[in-house]
Amino acid sequence: MELIIGILAIALIIGLFLRKKGDNTMDTLSQGCGCLIVAFILLLLFGAIYLL
Repeated sequence: MELIIGILAIALIIGLFLRKKGDNTMDTLSQGCGCLIVAFILLLLFGAIYLL
């Protein structure tokens, strides 16, 4: 449970850097989660390429 809350907090902080003026909290959290998902997928791809 603490892990999920931690991930959401990190996503919210990342979303604060990416937000546009006038965005609400859900828009900010959505942008942060999207950024985290893209970063995780890229990390997996780079790890797979490194192992090959």
